[in-house]
Amino acid sequence: MTQNFENQTKPLFIRCCRTRLVAVATQKFVSDVATEALQQCKARQSAVVRDKRYKQHSLRLVLTMEDLSKALGEYGVNVKHQEYFADSPSNGMDE
Repeated sequence: MTQNFENQTKPLFIRCCRTRLVAVATQKFVSDVATEALQQCKARQSAVVRDKRYKQHSLRLVLTMEDLSKALGEYGVNVKHQEYFADSPSNGMDE
């Protein structure tokens, strides 16, 4: 009876470990991409600050699809978006 119980729990344990391993690997990947996208965002906005001479501490960081695409591109993920996709809240608004 105990041998049958051990045989049934072993595959469950292995599946549980695989699930945890995939979850940790996914979390690490998302964390690395988010960190890289943040660096892209900071670099892009610091270039704007130098051009316009605004105070940097008063700016909010705005992560765009371009930042995310560049970060994912470094990991071999090709991201394409539609031509009408707005990268900032002000795009597409009538002035």
